[in-house]
Amino acid sequence: MADDPRPVGDALAAVRRDLAAPEPAALEGLAEEWETLVGEVLAAHSEPVAVVAGVLRVRVDAPAWAGQLRFLHQSVLDRLRGERPELGVTDMHVSVAREGGFAKPAPDREIGPEPPPFWYTE
Repeated sequence: MADDPRPVGDALAAVRRDLAAPEPAALEGLAEEWETLVGEVLAAHSEPVAVVAGVLRVRVDAPAWAGQLRFLHQSVLDRLRGERPELGVTDMHVSVAREGGFAKPAPDREIGPEPPPFWYTE
């Protein structure tokens, strides 16, 4: 019956299909190869966030990097289509993270504990 419970994984797979999103492993692979696709400098200031209905969503840490990615729009799409066709990327949307929205830590630095929220008082 339609009201019978079903495994969560099946439900998530159905949602992913409805959104035309690639397999999670494909997006993880893209994140790992991002530097190879866009170059070391641009990768340090950007990150692929999602692929929804064929649109790759990329977040950058400053407007200048958004401009750079938009300038390279077609070449990034061509490389993705050639090297990662399973993603089904047909377009790219670039957005700027809010101030301090993301900063990639230096690879040789250890990340400390999360600071308490601004409203927390002892």
